[in-house]
Amino acid sequence: MNNKSLILTSILASLALTACGSSDTEEKLNDVVDQIEDVIDGDEEIIIYGPYSTGTASIPASVYFDLDTMEVVTLTDEEAKTDTQWDIAFNRTDIYLNNADADAPVSVYFTGNNSDFFDEEGAAIANSFINATPETELEDFEAVMLADVPSDETSFIVDENNRILDGFYVYNTTTHVVTADDTHAFIVDSDGTYSKFRATSITTSELDLTEITLTYSNQTDVDTAFATAESDVVIDIASACAGFDGVYVDFELGQVVSASDNWDVTLPCNEAKTGASFEINLADDATAMQDFDNTYDAIDIEALRYYEFEENEYNVRAFDTLPWYQYGLDGGHIIWSQYGVYIINTATASYKLQITSYYNADAASGNYSFRAEALK
Repeated sequence: MNNKSLILTSILASLALTACGSSDTEEKLNDVVDQIEDVIDGDEEIIIYGPYSTGTASIPASVYFDLDTMEVVTLTDEEAKTDTQWDIAFNRTDIYLNNADADAPVSVYFTGNNSDFFDEEGAAIANSFINATPETELEDFEAVMLADVPSDETSFIVDENNRILDGFYVYNTTTHVVTADDTHAFIVDSDGTYSKFRATSITTSELDLTEITLTYSNQTDVDTAFATAESDVVIDIASACAGFDGVYVDFELGQVVSASDNWDVTLPCNEAKTGASFEINLADDATAMQDFDNTYDAIDIEALRYYEFEENEYNVRAFDTLPWYQYGLDGGHIIWSQYGVYIINTATASYKLQITSYYNADAASGNYSFRAEALK
C-alpha cells in the first residue's frame, strides 16, 4: 500500500466514525472526500501508518513496531519481553514502550499540544475531539522539531516492571534497618481461595531475611468475607530453605509447604540456604492485588473482573499516565484520539508520534493508524 492509500484509509476511517449516528452523515462524508482530494493533490505528502489490527476485545493481539525502520516486528508476546528491536507496542487501548534494555529503555514525553481540547477544569470538550481529523491536527504534528526535545531527562517516563507483592517492608535510609510494613495488605487469588495477608514481623541478618511473620485471613468461594480472626505463619527461613530453592507458603493450610505442593507465595532462598531475598513472589497460576488502604473486607466473586488483580510481575505503562484517547464523548462507545503529539526517545534517536485513529474503514475497533517520524 502506498502512502496516499494510507492517507485515504486512515482519514476515511476516522471521519466516518465522526459522522456515526448523526443525521448529516452523507454531507460529512462528502466533505471528507474533498479533504482527501486536497491532501493528495497538494504538494506535501502525509504519511500515516496503519491500520494495524490488535484483535478483538475477547481475543486481543499485540502489534510491535520499530520506529527505526517504521515497520512491524513479528514477535510472540513472550519473545517481545526480551527483544530490543521494537520500540512501541499496541494492544487494544493499551500502548507499551520497550524496556527490555534496562540501561536504555524507550521513554516518552507529551508535548501538551492539544490543551485547547480541554476546558479550564481539565474536562474534555466533546466537539473538539469529535470534529478533529488527521488533516486538522497535522499542523500540531509538523510543528514538533528536534529542538523541542526536553534537555531534562526526567521529563520522560518509561514503562516499569513491578512485582505485585512489593511493598511488604520499609527500609530506613538513616538507620539502615528493615521493618515489616503491616499497613500494606495483599489479596491473593489462588486455588479457589482468596487470602488477605500482610507481613507483621521481620528479622534480618545483613542483606537477608532470616525470619518473617505473615498474618493472613481467608475467604473461600462460598464465604462472604475474609475471616474476622487473623492467623500467623511464622517462618524460620533457614529451616524452611533446607532442601529447597525457596520458602513456599500455602495460606489455605496456613503453613510452609514443599515446592511440589499447591503453594500460593514463595520467598527465594539465598545460595547458602540461611536466609531469603527481600521479595515475595506469586505462584504461576495465582494473581494478587494490593490493598494498602485496607479497603476490602471481602471479594465479590461476581464482580471479579473489576478488581485490579495482577500476575506476579506486571507492567505500569507510561501511556496510562499520558492517555492518548477519550471515550464516549458523544454518549456512545467510540474511542476518540486526543491527537496528542508525543516525543519517543529510543537508544538511537528521538521520534514524534500522533495517533490518528483507532478504527479501520469498516469501523472495527482496535485498528491503530498513526503518524511517526524521526525528529530533525
